Amino acid sequence: MSKVKQLRDRGGSRLAVSAFLATSLVAALAVAPLAATSSATASTLVCSGAPVKGGSLVYARQAGPVTLNPFFPTNGNGDIFADTLLYQGLVMPDPTGKTQNIVPAVASSWTEAASGLSYTFHIRPGIKFSNGTPVTAADVVFSLNYFANAKLDETAVLSSGFKSATAVNSSTVLMKLSAPTPGLIYNMSIFDAFIVPKALVTKEGTKFWNNPVGTGPFKLSKWVRGSSITFVRNPYYWQPGLPYLNTVTYQYALNDNTRLLDIENNQAQMADGIAFNQVATVKSDSSLTLQSVKVPYWVGLWMNFKRKPFQNLDVRKALEYAINRPLINKTVFDGLGTLPNSVLPQLKYDAPNSVVKPYSYDLSLAKKYMAKSDYPKGFTITLQYPSGYVEYTNLVLILQAEWASIGVHVKLQAEDESTETALYMKGQYDMTFPYAEFTSDVTVPEEYATFVTTYGGGGYSFYSWWNDPTIAKMVTTFDHTASEAKQVVEWPKIQAAMQNQTPFINVMDLPFLNAHRNNVCGTLLDPLGADSLQYTWIAK
Repeated sequence: MSKVKQLRDRGGSRLAVSAFLATSLVAALAVAPLAATSSATASTLVCSGAPVKGGSLVYARQAGPVTLNPFFPTNGNGDIFADTLLYQGLVMPDPTGKTQNIVPAVASSWTEAASGLSYTFHIRPGIKFSNGTPVTAADVVFSLNYFANAKLDETAVLSSGFKSATAVNSSTVLMKLSAPTPGLIYNMSIFDAFIVPKALVTKEGTKFWNNPVGTGPFKLSKWVRGSSITFVRNPYYWQPGLPYLNTVTYQYALNDNTRLLDIENNQAQMADGIAFNQVATVKSDSSLTLQSVKVPYWVGLWMNFKRKPFQNLDVRKALEYAINRPLINKTVFDGLGTLPNSVLPQLKYDAPNSVVKPYSYDLSLAKKYMAKSDYPKGFTITLQYPSGYVEYTNLVLILQAEWASIGVHVKLQAEDESTETALYMKGQYDMTFPYAEFTSDVTVPEEYATFVTTYGGGGYSFYSWWNDPTIAKMVTTFDHTASEAKQVVEWPKIQAAMQNQTPFINVMDLPFLNAHRNNVCGTLLDPLGADSLQYTWIAK
């Protein structure tokens, strides 16, 4: 709950190359590890042969889906990482993770008008849904209209700029925009614009999401809610020869130690959410390989602006200056984090630290801000955090101690991740970490900049109720600026303005840490941290 623009030259209409992922490239990608570790050599040797078809993979995941409706995800990456196996949009993030580009998916190619006011998409010849029915222009038009309907798509705000979609013929769709919106094509590459079959969704209504049909590499086999979900190979998948695996099972394991034990004991062959204090353990195990991947991933801490103390800028700055991030990075994140200079994750167009400065640890300055605030004697708040994560357990104890030194008394409240997210979406919190894994879905700024400034209107701002009309106007202008050269100039101004107002606290920017058994090959992730399991195979 991200990309660099592929078609951003505004000089004229341009074509996306449809020959992406030729057979030779697929074979090469299948043996390329993403990150070197002490056991990478062993893994590379085992995976040096040709991919083997067949086999079953058990993946220990820290969160599973609550719903398979990609237009209304309610459990963050738990939903999204399941959806990406089942569905695809017209375009998708580079599934190899080698670039931050968007690439063809349901559409084999597309052109963008020189004005930036329309896109023409050409549906991939012969592409079918996982039930064997052809994907038509009518399905695409239906899905794009679904994407833009706020009653059907929770994140319809990401369709900003969308005007209409019409079928030119059975395999061509024309999408018109109300204003140039460069980020729209990126927003269409993620869950909120996946292509679904018009006839089935219309016929089955909400029941469709219990056994959905998409164009992804896998289809649903069995779903034991709250426990596991199993996918089987989609026999109609458009990439010849893929996926390699017969089945994939996501086994939910909320506890960090449980996930690690699962792969150590071969009860699972992959695990996500490797805790930072487990890095040394994984590296020392000759049967395991660690992956460390840079994605737009941050420890976002939300303040509820319905609570009066957070409406005071001096209070917010005091909280920022009282955070000892170097200490937190060393003791909680094994030194692998990056000190942020933005309240959002690291995104394209971000200015460097020399232009937009990170908040330093300055307890004396923090106390001065509290002294001149509306709450010089401090106040008491409750901080909700996800249970089962050692990093969060350690982090909140440090924050509690640091903020106590400036008179902010923190009551800690652990909740399971789905409960915490539900409370956040209801506004029932003082401070909270909305998602245990908090990532941007696109690498460009438009998504989260829009989420946190205008989402829902009326100061709603992604369940924070923060409202700054000046920054919101800057974001709206940025979103509809056709020139990338102008966006490069304008974004750092927004970054600096939000950093100064600090409506949210970015505690740390982090890499994604996954681990797998050495005989699990082709463990590719897209630029957003979603596994591209169509390339994964198990060596004999």
